[in-house]
Amino acid sequence: MQVAVIGCGYVGLSTSVVLADLGHKVIGVEIDKSKLESLRSGKSHIFEAHLQEIMEKCVKSGTLSFTDDHAEACRDASVILIAVGTPTRESWQIDLSQLECAIDAVASALSKREGKAKGIEPVIVVKSTVPSGTMDYLKERLAAQTDIPFRVASNPEFLREGQSIFDTFYPDRIVIGGEDTESIGILTELYSGIIGQTFDDKPPRPRRPANFHTPIPVVKTTPRSAEMIKYASNAFLATKISFINEIANLCEEVDADIMDVARGIGLDARIGPQFLRAGIGYGGSCFPKDTKALQQHAGSRGYTFTLLNAVIEVNRIQRYRFLAKIRRALDPLPGRTIGVLGIAFKPGTDDIREAPSIDLMRELQMDRVKLRATDPKAIPNARAVFSGCEYCTDPYEVAKGADALILVTEWPEFINLDWSKIAKLMKGWIIFDGRNCLDRPSIEKYGLQVIGVGR
Repeated sequence: MQVAVIGCGYVGLSTSVVLADLGHKVIGVEIDKSKLESLRSGKSHIFEAHLQEIMEKCVKSGTLSFTDDHAEACRDASVILIAVGTPTRESWQIDLSQLECAIDAVASALSKREGKAKGIEPVIVVKSTVPSGTMDYLKERLAAQTDIPFRVASNPEFLREGQSIFDTFYPDRIVIGGEDTESIGILTELYSGIIGQTFDDKPPRPRRPANFHTPIPVVKTTPRSAEMIKYASNAFLATKISFINEIANLCEEVDADIMDVARGIGLDARIGPQFLRAGIGYGGSCFPKDTKALQQHAGSRGYTFTLLNAVIEVNRIQRYRFLAKIRRALDPLPGRTIGVLGIAFKPGTDDIREAPSIDLMRELQMDRVKLRATDPKAIPNARAVFSGCEYCTDPYEVAKGADALILVTEWPEFINLDWSKIAKLMKGWIIFDGRNCLDRPSIEKYGLQVIGVGR
């Protein structure tokens, strides 16, 4: 199938690579010149496990190519996937400007179709996260600019950064919101290899999980319901995180251990253990943006989303509660040296959008603290937004002479450090565990003290 993908960020590039690997002819559109040059040479501008290897393979085989010309990408495409950013404005409204520009470019591209391609009725698919009802608006905008027949559909993504290739090959479900059976049928065919798992899992593809079952469930619904499914999913997961953080805060007041409490409630099949690890709160490109956007979307309809309001507020406060622990334990702070282990908002990615680490470092900088930080992948991105820090590639260099260390991102490299060596290198003895991921007894036997959340 001929496929155009507009936008080559985390979602667009991952989707392009997997579809090309499954045999579709994919053209990705990237308007950033430096990123486009990198992609054309077979190099990814983002870090994702398996992405680089599969992309190189597909570019060499000719199933994947890149351009900045929308007309070239859409000329013969039967499916046009739009995966551009939809950030929030200061008012928390979703900024649809990138999506509108993409739609306008697609309209122009469709109007330039000639010959046999002019008779193809493409399905314009929005993968970007948008409020319910956005597809109706985009359809009207598109129809006003071209007389070429087309169909529209919503196909939200549920990818985890750091595992986006894995999640594209092995999704929990595929949601297709279409206005007619033809659109839904075309997208079902597009994903048929994934739905039926008709491919091998030899490297560089990620290995199929042992407990993975096919066929993949396909939720066929309306565009408005599909759009809401995406927001509701992220809001619910964010709610679990804020809930367990509230319980953790209460555990500190009553001398209970959140690790035991989370395990005890997570064993209930109705609840499950996922997203029940207390810490300094969620970050990244999805949860903060999508919860705020859904809150604003509800308010625009005259509905007060009381629960979601609390989820957002709990998450905002959580990182400052953690900061207060640091300030109390190290008082006075001016002149102290603090090492930060982890900058990315989660392990497995170089993304620092809404990362708790940046907020913590900015606050500590105002406390006149000398900062050192390390991360396996995110240092270049961090340097671009935060200059008040010494960045080190070696975590042991971060620990040298430090009064304390803060573990912000639970990279395996940090969890499995040689803590006897860390103890010898540090000037102080306190490790702030912002993710409750460290083995306290094995670390504290070296004379260190681990301070977590809800413990």
